[in-house]
Parts: sequence; C-alpha cells; structure tokens
Amino acid sequence: MSSLVMALILTLLVPAEKRIFSENEHVSVEMRYPSSVAIATSLNLEFIFTPIEGIHVNTNPAFELKLEKNSSFEIVGAPQLHKDKNGYLDTDHPVIFSVKAKAGTAAGKQPLKGKLFYFFCSDKDGWCNRYSQSIEMAINVIQ
Repeated sequence: MSSLVMALILTLLVPAEKRIFSENEHVSVEMRYPSSVAIATSLNLEFIFTPIEGIHVNTNPAFELKLEKNSSFEIVGAPQLHKDKNGYLDTDHPVIFSVKAKAGTAAGKQPLKGKLFYFFCSDKDGWCNRYSQSIEMAINVIQ
C-alpha cells in the first residue's frame, strides 16, 4: 500500500479535537478539527455557534477566517454554512472552512493560528457587533 493511501486512511481515522471559546458573552463557539492531516489533503475546521436567547449570528457580512501570514496552512474555497428561514446562520449546522497544508510543509506538528470574524445581533434591541475570535491549534502533518 502506498504511503499516500496509508496517510489518507490515517487522516480519516483520526479523532476530532475540539475547543470551546466563550469569551464572547453573547455567542459561544465550539471548534472541531482533526489532529492530523496528510500533506495532499484538506481538513475541515468546523465552527458551531451557540448564541444566547435573543441573539442571532449573521451570514452577511460573510464569515471570515484569516490565518497568520507565515502559516504552513492555507484556506481552500469559501466557507460552507446553512441559513435559517430569516437568512441568519442556522446554528444546528456548523460553519466549515477547508484548510490544507502548503506545499513544502514539513511533516510533524505544525501550528495553525488565526482569527475568525463574524457578526451577531440582538433581535430585541437591533444592535449588531463584529467579533474577532482568535484560534490556535497544532495539526500533525503526515507526509
């Protein structure tokens, strides 16, 4: 069996890690991600938003994930998300960003750091706010 096929199989079998961010008093965010990825494949960063009652998470302006400039990873495509009947984020489904290791990334633990930007609003009072959530994790890159 080739090493690439073996790496792909290992990537599928790797359990997901998770981290919960609760710095925002109006919206908590759970991030799920694989602990390992093969160099030739992408991985999904899943963000599950849980707003308090009376708060919704907007889909417009769009969610934005910015990785650090010297990151070993890059974002692939646009985020995937589901909207509710009002056009807000359907919080029963995660917002998913696909990320892959850049060509030439060394095997082993690689830091993945960045910021997730999103908007949330009060249903009752009509105010909205942009939030910047720092993210940081280590991903094991398999050659």
